[in-house]
Amino acid sequence: METLPLATLQPTQFDSATELLCAAFADDPLFNYLVPPAVPNQREVMTYLFRLLLLCGGGHSYSLIDDDTQALKGLAIWIPPGQTVGLLEMLRAGLYELPFRLPWGYLPRWQAALNLDHHHHQAMPQPHWYLMLLAVSPSYQRQGVGHQLMQPVLDQCDGQRLVFGHQPGGSPCYVETSTEGAVRFYQRHGFEIVKTGPFADQAPPFWTLQRHPH
Repeated sequence: METLPLATLQPTQFDSATELLCAAFADDPLFNYLVPPAVPNQREVMTYLFRLLLLCGGGHSYSLIDDDTQALKGLAIWIPPGQTVGLLEMLRAGLYELPFRLPWGYLPRWQAALNLDHHHHQAMPQPHWYLMLLAVSPSYQRQGVGHQLMQPVLDQCDGQRLVFGHQPGGSPCYVETSTEGAVRFYQRHGFEIVKTGPFADQAPPFWTLQRHPH
């Protein structure tokens, strides 16, 4: 499959990107654990959270567009080597509002999820690419969009091309997921499981994966 160039997601696209993310992750075990359907304003909270993640991604959010309709087909947030998105960055983007948007009984779940950042840096102390978010619109799934959103960076990691202004040169990649289907997808792209299992009581299964340069 031909690798298509990715476009940087623009702030003017955040509304459509947020709608795509809400649709793509509607049945995601992790997000439904953090913001359960029982939350009266679940859609509003999810919209707030996805916009927060887009803000954290800054200039590292990339998209594929349908040439005919100009609709967003999918998007990815690739954090490059030497940069991080941690608690401080999330607070600056608006995470401090969470206790006012979500019933307090669910906040311990968020504390456990935020602690996953420690496992991330423990598993990957070296500079690496972090696939912070990957989403494909339900209308475009099973059409190779996820592959197209990943392959340019994977080629860069394998020293085959310059991408997003970063020189080629053997950097590993790291990703997290809470679905078996995503695990199989990442494994087809050369990722290997680092750790698996629930990260807290009643939490869904969770996998961390890494990919070494090929």
